[in-house]
Amino acid sequence: MTSDADMTLPLWAAPETAPAPVARAHTAAPLSVSQLTRRIRLLLEGTFSNVWLEGEISNFKAHPSGHYYFTLKDAHTQMPAVMFRTANRRLKFTPENGLQVVVSGSVQIYEPQGKYQIICATMTPSGLGALQLAFEQLKQKLAAEGLFDAARKKPLPLLPHTIGVITSASGAAIRDIMRVLTRRFPTVHLVLYPVAVQGAGAAAEIARALDDCARINRQHEHNPQAQPLFFDVLIVGRGGGSLEDLWAFNEEIVARALARSPMPVISAVGHEIDWTIADFVADVRAPTPSAAAEIVVQPRAVFLQQLEDARRRMRARLHQALDACSHRVQRLTTHYVFRDLPRTIDLQRQRVDELWNDLRTRLNETLTARTERIARATQIVGAARRLFLERCARDEHLVMVQRAACDTACHHACARRHDALHRMLDCLEALGPAAVVRRGYTITRDGTTGRVLTSTHALSVAQELRTDFRDGQVRARILAIVRDERPAHA
Repeated sequence: MTSDADMTLPLWAAPETAPAPVARAHTAAPLSVSQLTRRIRLLLEGTFSNVWLEGEISNFKAHPSGHYYFTLKDAHTQMPAVMFRTANRRLKFTPENGLQVVVSGSVQIYEPQGKYQIICATMTPSGLGALQLAFEQLKQKLAAEGLFDAARKKPLPLLPHTIGVITSASGAAIRDIMRVLTRRFPTVHLVLYPVAVQGAGAAAEIARALDDCARINRQHEHNPQAQPLFFDVLIVGRGGGSLEDLWAFNEEIVARALARSPMPVISAVGHEIDWTIADFVADVRAPTPSAAAEIVVQPRAVFLQQLEDARRRMRARLHQALDACSHRVQRLTTHYVFRDLPRTIDLQRQRVDELWNDLRTRLNETLTARTERIARATQIVGAARRLFLERCARDEHLVMVQRAACDTACHHACARRHDALHRMLDCLEALGPAAVVRRGYTITRDGTTGRVLTSTHALSVAQELRTDFRDGQVRARILAIVRDERPAHA
C-alpha cells in the first residue's frame, strides 16, 4: 500500500525549494486534453498498480453485462469502483449497499470522462468472512421464499425398505451409516450414490444425485415391474471439516434440489456444531451421519418388541371377546324360549291366526266403506251432470236469442251508416271542383306541377298554364301580369 507521504505532493505542484516562476513567453506547443489525460493515466497506473482499499459500498449496480459498478466511501471521501465479470465470478457473496469491504486492485483513469477509479480484482467483507456473509445472504433469501417452513417438511417413513445415501464412497460417513444400520436393522436395503462432497463441482454432483433419485422414483411409479428400485428416504451428508470443506452443502443449487425432492431427505453434514443451508432445507436435520442412521430406522429389537406387545394385546382382547360371547350364549340357552320351545311355537302360531282374522275383518270393513263411498260419489256426479246439461241448454237458447238481436242491430246500424255515407258523397260531389267546372267555371293550374293557382303573386311571365273547361283543357303561356292593387278584403 502506498504511504501517505507519497501522496502529500500534488502532481501539478512545484517543490518548495524550486525558484519562483518567471513570466516568459510560451515556447512549447500546448497539450491536448487527451494527451494530458493519457500522461496522468500512465503516471497513476504506474504508481498505484496494486493497492488495498477499505470502504463502504454505495450506489451499487450489477450491470446486465455482469460487471459491478459502485462507489467506495469513508466519512470524508468517495471513489468510483469497477469490478469486471471475470473477477466477480470468484465472489462467494453478493455485494450490497452499506457493506464494509476490503478490495485490492489498481487505480486507473477513465479517459473519456477524465476521472480516476479503482479496478477491483478481489473483495472481502471487512470483519466478516466472505463465506460466512454468503451463508447469511443465502439463508435470508431462502427463508423469505419459505424453503425453511415446517409446513413443507415431509415425515419420515416408519420402516423404510430402501435407504439412499448420497455421500462420498471413500469417506467416513458411509462407513458410520453402514455400521449403525447393520447393528440396528440389518435387513434394510442401503443404496450408495457416490458423489464428491467438497471442491469444485461438488454441489452440482450432489444436486444431480438428488434429481436422479427423484427420477428413479417417478419411473418406478409409472412401471413398478420394469424399475424395482424405489427410495423411501434419502440421507445426504458427509463427515466433519472446515467451513470451506462443508461449503458444497451451502450452495443454492443443493438447497433447491433438496426442496424439490419428492421423498423425505435427512441432512447429516459435519459434526453437531456444524450447520449448513442443507440442514435448514432438509426435512430432518441429523447432527452427524451416525445420528442420521439412528433417526432413519429404529432398532430391529424395538420393532420386534412392539410386535410382541401388539400380539399380547390382541390375544388379551380376543380372550375377552370369546368370554363375552360364551356368557351371552349361556344366557341365551337358559332363556325361557329354549326351555319350552314347542309351547312357545304354538303360542306364536295362535297369535298369527288371531292377527290374520283381525286383518281380514278390517280389510272387509274397509272395502265395504270404500264401495259405499264410491256409490254416493257416483250419484252426486250423475246429478251434477244432469244439472250441467240443463244449464247448457238454457244458455244455448239465450245465446241464439242474443245473436239474432245482435244481427238485427248490426243490420240497422250498417243501413244508417250507408245512407249517411251516400249523403256525404252527394254533398262532396256537389261541392267538388268537377261540379264547379260543369256549371261553366274554369280552374287554372301550373302547367308543370298541376298545382291550382289562386293568386297572381305566384305567377311569372312565360310561365306555362293549364286551364280546365267543362269540355276540355287549354294550355297557355303568360305574356303579362296585371295585378289588382286593391286590398284583398275590398
